[in-house]
Amino acid sequence: MYRDFQLLCFSPMGRRRKATYSAAAHHHEHLKLFQILGYYGGIADLELAAYMLQNANALEKIVIDPRTQIDKAIKATKDFSENNEEAARSSAKLRLPPLLPQGVELVIL
Repeated sequence: MYRDFQLLCFSPMGRRRKATYSAAAHHHEHLKLFQILGYYGGIADLELAAYMLQNANALEKIVIDPRTQIDKAIKATKDFSENNEEAARSSAKLRLPPLLPQGVELVIL
């Protein structure tokens, strides 16, 4: 049984579409910490975070880390990386708090 889970996102690319919050429910009864590393703030990131917030009954903390490790690995320019990180932080700060269940801490790095 897993108590924490990290997800490393690799690509900000994708089609623009509206977020949907419907997915088959699978309750993660023991998951206490969920981390998204490389969060870009796109629809897929938002949907994944929303899914975990809805289905992880024991969740205590969700950590959003927009620092894009993959960008650094491929030596993306510093300005490009910093702009992406700030846009992802802004997106998380705007979109995720209304989805938080009571008692779940949101940490945005």
